[in-house]
Amino acid sequence: MKPVNKYVLYGAIVSFFLVLTVFVFWPTERGESWFESETERKERAERMAKNSPPGGSDSVLENGGSGTSLQDIDDSVPIERILEDYKEWSQYPPNSRPLTKYNEDLIRPFFIQTTMIAMADSPESKETNGYNCQLQPLSWAVIGPQDQMRITFECRQQDGKRIPVDIKSHRMWREFDGEKFGTLSADVGDNGTNGDDIAKDLLYTFQWKPTQKDWGDMILEIEFRYGPNFKKTGKLNTSFYSSPGRPAELSGSFADTTSDGSLIIRAGINVYKAGNYHIEGNLKHAETGEYIAWATFDGKLSAGYGEAEFLFYGKLIRDSGLDGPFVLTDIRGHRVNLAVDPEWFSQGEEGLKKIQAAKTSEPDRELVLPYKEFYKTKFYDNQQFTSKLWDSNEKQRRIKELESMER
Repeated sequence: MKPVNKYVLYGAIVSFFLVLTVFVFWPTERGESWFESETERKERAERMAKNSPPGGSDSVLENGGSGTSLQDIDDSVPIERILEDYKEWSQYPPNSRPLTKYNEDLIRPFFIQTTMIAMADSPESKETNGYNCQLQPLSWAVIGPQDQMRITFECRQQDGKRIPVDIKSHRMWREFDGEKFGTLSADVGDNGTNGDDIAKDLLYTFQWKPTQKDWGDMILEIEFRYGPNFKKTGKLNTSFYSSPGRPAELSGSFADTTSDGSLIIRAGINVYKAGNYHIEGNLKHAETGEYIAWATFDGKLSAGYGEAEFLFYGKLIRDSGLDGPFVLTDIRGHRVNLAVDPEWFSQGEEGLKKIQAAKTSEPDRELVLPYKEFYKTKFYDNQQFTSKLWDSNEKQRRIKELESMER
């Protein structure tokens, strides 16, 4: 081989590995590395989606900054790591966060998956008997005066096939402040009626409608027999939230625009009970269905017509590389029902008296009727959105604190 050709070949090999290194280790527009494992991507997605910063308290200030302080720092995590994670997290404001397929609790906000429970022949037994049973609420909450809760129940033998069971008893109760309160029993069956989808498929369905008193955490407990000749006995329970009131609901009126390089979507709300409200919504790409962000609204709404304004920070959309239109979906929320009004903290001695006298007598939230439709925005060019990192005085203070601890 001629010397010149040899150097050309060496140069080509070096260039190839340089390009490969950049491709593997250079982060994507969303900050992900091509070399990350699925577990690492999931952990990162969960960290970035939170509306409270990593490494400290979960509190968030009203002005959009994090409420952590030096004493909140987790001593088990190196300061360098906390600073690095915080800088990455604080690219976007607390009320407008990244959303991906890994954020199951956010992209499926109305459903909580339960697991099969391995059964044993006695409570004292340390060995399972090969049977698995499961109670599965079909939604995490029953909301409004007309909604009904459905909970499926099934048992499977070792080969995974469903088996018949004999439900001996079942009861429902509400728990609040350490006390139990009885309520109406649920209907149950496997006959294709009363909420049961398919008759005789060995997937039993409980159906229950709350009364106005059934506000809070609900528990369903069942006792049953299973196995050959139904000689084995078991007991299971599951929980869900019940909010039979109607504090507010989405009106179906929406508007979208841009402001300072970010997307603003306003959602109309019919408010039946005035108060402080927390509302959430997800943003997806209309064509591909790719998740982009989720945003929160926190504010006081008077009775009548009101609006929740969602800020989808521009850099989040810019980093996605996607043009509009976008879709606002999975809108959910609640009226905040705390015994202490946040405004009391700024009322001096009079406010302190109110705080000291406050007593919790009701659950801390009353759910807004879920909006099952979606809203599609107009077209937006991706370049319309800002590429600037989010910033605030609180963010800079936090970074300086962490940097001083690092030295």
